[in-house]
Amino acid sequence: MPSPASAASTDSPAPPRGRRALLARFLAQSRRARTLQAGALALVVAAACFSLLGRRANPLLTTPALALQGLQARSLYYNGPAWPALRARRPDLLGEGGLSLGSERVRSFTQAVQNPKLFRQLDRQERFDKLLLVGDPSQYRPLLEHLYETRDWAVVYVDHTSLVFERGAASKWQVGQVEAVMAKLGAASARDRATFLALTAGKLVALHDAAAARTLLERARALDARTPEVWSVQAQYHLGRGEWKDCEAAADRALELEHGHLAAMGTKAQVLYATKRFGEAYAISKKLIERLPDDPAMLFYHAKIAHEARAFGEEAKVLRKLIALAEKNDRPASGYRVYLGQSLASAGERDPALEEFGKAMEDPDLPKAQRDFAIDCMKVIRSQGQ
Repeated sequence: MPSPASAASTDSPAPPRGRRALLARFLAQSRRARTLQAGALALVVAAACFSLLGRRANPLLTTPALALQGLQARSLYYNGPAWPALRARRPDLLGEGGLSLGSERVRSFTQAVQNPKLFRQLDRQERFDKLLLVGDPSQYRPLLEHLYETRDWAVVYVDHTSLVFERGAASKWQVGQVEAVMAKLGAASARDRATFLALTAGKLVALHDAAAARTLLERARALDARTPEVWSVQAQYHLGRGEWKDCEAAADRALELEHGHLAAMGTKAQVLYATKRFGEAYAISKKLIERLPDDPAMLFYHAKIAHEARAFGEEAKVLRKLIALAEKNDRPASGYRVYLGQSLASAGERDPALEEFGKAMEDPDLPKAQRDFAIDCMKVIRSQGQ
């Protein structure tokens, strides 16, 4: 059976060397920018935190109930996954207009995790004193990286589902504080406590606190080394450190313990991408988007893998879906159009590529790095047509 790479668009012309150089320059700029649209290698792992835990009966593991206990804020910012729990348990924290999922407040709060500029606009209007981020960190990575870089907010609470930041906090969260939170699990099984520690470690990986993450992972393994979340987060830990062999081994161990474990599959796809095994990465990412067909982070990562696997038709299809999803949710689509233009150019579709680059440049907020890349690509395409 041919590999996904060999089965995909193998008769499409390779991108000219000049365009490859332009793409390499753009990706280097993108990594420094750390935005979702430009960040081709954002950690797309643990893409379904709550669905992974949904099979468990303990509601303290499947909901952010622990994070909401005792949470006090004069003005709280919360991301989209936090809203249902706040609505059910702490509607007093939702703010004016926050009780309706379709309200402008909730809509703008949900969008701000992908747009730090919007978050700052909201903060100037409301002067938040606390931030509650619930769920998989890959879904709010642009805001998380912004908070990490600006450092005007301190982490004051971490658990398996949630992060809480406080402006001007007198003291920051320390790994020893996990004991008091875990004690609230009561008579939970060793497996549940191992899961709690492992997923909390995953939050610490996203916070760039490798030492604390390692401490919790060691404890989780000691409690129950047959818990798939333990090895899935262990893989994330190694991935963040560039330890490819250890990352793949940990992801494989998680998949042995639970076939089809989403987070482990996502991590393995990324390590295969990082080690340039694009055909294998493509096969896994195809399975992931079958299970998560509308997850923007997973779709975008699949598009990047498809490009390297020379599956240009698949890449273009996924990018068009991302554009449609972004426009449906009133989010910028110009960054995706830049990638679509590059994909179409790679497949030799000159005029459609120019059209997508042109549409992207109509956005006045298109980042300079992407705008420059689009201009350079348009020049290359037009020069080849002369």
